[in-house]
Order: sequence, then structure tokens, then C-alpha cells
Amino acid sequence: MNPISIIVSYSNCMNTVNIYDALKQMRELTKIGAPFSFEYITFNSSKGYSEGTKKVAKALLRTGYSREQSDKSEILIGYTVEPETLPRWFYLPLLMKFNGMKVTP
Repeated sequence: MNPISIIVSYSNCMNTVNIYDALKQMRELTKIGAPFSFEYITFNSSKGYSEGTKKVAKALLRTGYSREQSDKSEILIGYTVEPETLPRWFYLPLLMKFNGMKVTP
């Protein structure tokens, strides 16, 4: 699927997208090297606090933890901010927006 068809097919959903569909689209866009934007609520589980929301203008997913490495492997999503390559993380349940669309559970 090319980037244009991904964007067009999902932009017709009344500006909302299911959280798992958003993750699937992120993976598809990353696969073809097309950055995406998203917004999420930050959370530091080891310190137990949030710094509010974070907006990322251009991101690509990266390899995350395996089940053997972390019990949070299903919800802790790895990404990089383009053009940097610093590893960053967000919690999938705290994803609020993807490419301008509101994310729903």
C-alpha cells in the first residue's frame, strides 16, 4: 500500500481512528519510510508521574522490547523523531492523536 492510499483511506473515518488501527498505520508508514505525527500523554512508570502531553511532528517506529525483555512489551512502543535517531518510548493506551485524527479505544 502506498503512503497516499494509507492517508486517504484512513482520513475518511470522520477524524477518528481506533488505537490498534493507528498502530497498524504507524507500522505501515514506517515500513515505507514515511514519517507520521502523533500526540500522547507522557508517563514515567518508574517515577510515577506525567509531564502532560507531547506532540511529535515527524516520527517513525523502531524495534521495541520483546516479551522476554519486558512485561510492558505489548504497550510500550518505541519510536524515533525524524531526523534524529534517539530511541524514545510512549505507552500505547496513552496515544491521543495520530496524523491529526483523534484516537479512540
